[in-house]
Amino acid sequence: MKSVLHEVLQANQLYSDSFGDKVDLALPPARRFAVLTCMDARLDPAKFAGLSEGDAHVIRRRRPGQR
Repeated sequence: MKSVLHEVLQANQLYSDSFGDKVDLALPPARRFAVLTCMDARLDPAKFAGLSEGDAHVIRRRRPGQR
């Protein structure tokens, strides 16, 4: 059985190998927008906000008072 770390590293390698034209995306977000959301792993900001790669900065933070 593969470890989660092995799967993540393998997925990262595949992603970086196929980055292609994305290297030409401007560093500032294309839509000049940022999403501030919680760190809940069940949420996918791109999906719930209808964003594509390079559209916005995504900032995840913990709930105030959470340890």
